[in-house]
Amino acid sequence: MSLVAGGKRADRIIQGTAQISPLAQSQASALLDDVVAAGARTFDLAENYGGGRSEALFGGWLAERGGRDELFIITKGAHPYGGRNRVTEADIEADITGSLERLGCGFADLYLLHRDDESVPVGGVVEVLHGLRARGLVNAYGVSNWRSERIAAANAYAEARGYEPLSASSPHFSLAVPTESPWPGCVSVSGADGVAERAFYAATGLPLLAWSSLAMGYFVAPGPGAATATGLNAAVRVFDTPANAARRARAAELGARRGLSAPQTALLYVLSQACDTHAIVGCRSGDEYGELKALSEQRLSAADVAWLEG
Repeated sequence: MSLVAGGKRADRIIQGTAQISPLAQSQASALLDDVVAAGARTFDLAENYGGGRSEALFGGWLAERGGRDELFIITKGAHPYGGRNRVTEADIEADITGSLERLGCGFADLYLLHRDDESVPVGGVVEVLHGLRARGLVNAYGVSNWRSERIAAANAYAEARGYEPLSASSPHFSLAVPTESPWPGCVSVSGADGVAERAFYAATGLPLLAWSSLAMGYFVAPGPGAATATGLNAAVRVFDTPANAARRARAAELGARRGLSAPQTALLYVLSQACDTHAIVGCRSGDEYGELKALSEQRLSAADVAWLEG
């Protein structure tokens, strides 16, 4: 199943927005204009990116340019703060209200819960999300950083009541396998440990929106150990291992044979799974986005996927 909400189909290459939060409005608007000119129509935002600043900058740009109906806007809420889990009706309501105000939109195309709280029964969570959709605040809803067992339980609850099921899930997935979660409460389906989780997505057809699909820039770094010296997010250190360095070298080798860069090859790995994968990327120019979007309809062979994994 493809990711469709409100009659709009999401891009397979989704432009992230966490990186715009430090920018001035003029800089953020220029970047957004640039990636739209390169073909971006789907954007991933969140209530907690820059304390809401990414949403506010995006909303400022949208107010300047218009064209809301052309865009597929994803935003997220219910992120923990101050050590407190916030998968509650009150917090979700507060977050979606704040997000829509900052975005200057009446609705989000897709709304995701940024984290899970497994002490909260899934039924109550689904009721809240169903209520948002019934009120027209979201066209579709889903989750981020949830385990497949919880997703299956939520969808079983929804099906039993005739509600819309979760439309998408956004875990971490990339060719590079993290040594640990870069932030508390995250779920990764990468590597050998993620095989069963990926099989769930393949079996159900639930769209998988892979965050940090290029391992936070790891595939750009020139060699082992370099990732921590390039000014990239410190969380990239969770990817800086000999096994991942070998995967990066194989991505560069396979890419050279296909006329692609290592990052492009690593992205193709994400897009070439048995499940319906979409890749969230943090491009800093239209040229970067265009190079990745050109891969949307390409696939690697199963043999190439296995060789890259090692």
